[in-house]
Amino acid sequence: MLEISGATIHDKWVGESEKLIRAVFTLAKRLSPCVVFIDEADALLASRGIAGSRGAHREHLNQFLREWDGVQETNAFIMVATNRPFDLDDAVLRRLPRKILVDLPLRNDRTAIMRLLLRGETLDDSVALDAYAERTTHYSGSDLKNLCVAAAMAAVEEENLAAAKHQGPEPFRYPERRVLRAEHFERALRQIPASISEDMASLRMIRKFDDEYGSGRGKRHRKTMGFGVVEGAQRAASGDARIRPGGGP
Repeated sequence: MLEISGATIHDKWVGESEKLIRAVFTLAKRLSPCVVFIDEADALLASRGIAGSRGAHREHLNQFLREWDGVQETNAFIMVATNRPFDLDDAVLRRLPRKILVDLPLRNDRTAIMRLLLRGETLDDSVALDAYAERTTHYSGSDLKNLCVAAAMAAVEEENLAAAKHQGPEPFRYPERRVLRAEHFERALRQIPASISEDMASLRMIRKFDDEYGSGRGKRHRKTMGFGVVEGAQRAASGDARIRPGGGP
């Protein structure tokens, strides 16, 4: 897999970005079958209207589209990720037949994410990840990572405080493995709030984009040509819901 981003491609010298784009696709053809993953795609493939009259952006976008069309001759696969799909150029969107929303994790997802993040930690019996998942509605994967790091730091700070207060004749001995307890997670929950709100304009715009152009199940109508609609798709229970109360945007 080749992972690229705007920082990988953008160059201050005229013409260098186009050379880098050409090199990426040449390498992808040589490595075929290969996945070309474009992270933060809105920085690299933004709409020419949004980018204004910057000639450099238009040139490297046109070069990217030409190379993209040539990918059909190989087994290279283009995958993009962005938090602002509505900022992508129309020509880019036409070349993306599948548009899949990766929404905020549901309750069970949050439990699984925390269990994965804490797989190398020793947890006390008082730690109930299911309960913390219930209390972390609207937390993103990054928020959950920060939460687990904060809980681990709380345990470290507790050990350091105990070492500072130690007055015995023998030097303080740190435990071989730190143990995360419920109070560490309670402290972390107070320190790390959700970074995303249902009232955020960008989140509403992402979900509106998904309703209109996304490839998810249960779409009633589409404004562009694409894959078929699945009728009667299952919906998440209200207790697990990641959508705002009251319906769509």
